Amino acid sequence: MSKAVLMLNLGTPAAPTAKGLREFYRYFFADPFVFDFNPVGRWLLRNLLILPFRAPRVAKDYARIWMEEGSPLKVYADRMQASVQAAFEDEGEEVLVLNAMAYSQPFVWNVMAKLESQGIRQILLLPMFPQYSTATTASIFHLVEKAAQRWQVAPELHFIQDLYQEPAFVRAWSKLITRHLEELEVDHVIFSYHGVPEKTIMKADSGNVCNFGNCCEQITSENQTCYRAQCLATTRAIVTELGWTDVAYSNAFQSRFGPLPWIQPYLDQHILELVQQGVRRVAVVTPSFVSDCLETIFEIGIEYQHQFQEAGGEKFLLLPNLNDDPAWFNSVHEIARKYLP
Repeated sequence: MSKAVLMLNLGTPAAPTAKGLREFYRYFFADPFVFDFNPVGRWLLRNLLILPFRAPRVAKDYARIWMEEGSPLKVYADRMQASVQAAFEDEGEEVLVLNAMAYSQPFVWNVMAKLESQGIRQILLLPMFPQYSTATTASIFHLVEKAAQRWQVAPELHFIQDLYQEPAFVRAWSKLITRHLEELEVDHVIFSYHGVPEKTIMKADSGNVCNFGNCCEQITSENQTCYRAQCLATTRAIVTELGWTDVAYSNAFQSRFGPLPWIQPYLDQHILELVQQGVRRVAVVTPSFVSDCLETIFEIGIEYQHQFQEAGGEKFLLLPNLNDDPAWFNSVHEIARKYLP
């Protein structure tokens, strides 16, 4: 066996406790790709605010979404790994499929060491981030490349930059949305994406075309790695696959953190605006995630639902993510097989 598929993610706490969150945050809040400012400032933020205060508070939120087998992200990642590995074996393909995380077990550097010990020479890097971002995709690619530099014989690394245009990804979301909305009456569907600071978008704007407006309405050679543009393109692709012509929908961005301006519209403000416009029943879809996590289950499904209903909304439906949907597992296998060298 000389080939491997490495399914990459940022990671998740090992336990819904203050200790578990602190271990996770020690890596997360040290990542310069995510927190792009002075290293001393990152250290102060992490050690004086995040670890002593944020970790215990967020641990309580994690406890509310924790599954019997562990964190939802880890549970679904393990199920996917087993499914994709079995699919290759059923085809008679000698391909090793593994998960690797940036901030939690199994850590990227440990998994890469395992691949070297098993004689793997070609590695397909399949990030579980549908849209490219320097804060996610570039960060974890950097970790893999650093780990590969330690090998005695450098492996061949094959990168999948994003998934949002992959027909298999779009098809999986279309099937899931159809299944959950076909018998429900909603006034509006919101496509919610994880936000990033505007600063992150601007740093990647090598063509100087970004104005956080119409420049994102289509993918061009100048904005093809723009996270916001890719998010809007994801919505267009899914809506086209669904064949919607009379369904009201919009895009919004969630999970902003800190004082910097993030890409807009902000989801919490957007749902209040919809209520003011007379919308009473909404469904929320989250295509920047591939599995449910704190940002979907708790932030949207609990906090924003309460906010919507307090403002006068009646029905707030958070659609489940792709998670362990068989169509999604088949899609990941299809994408991996498509790009294997």
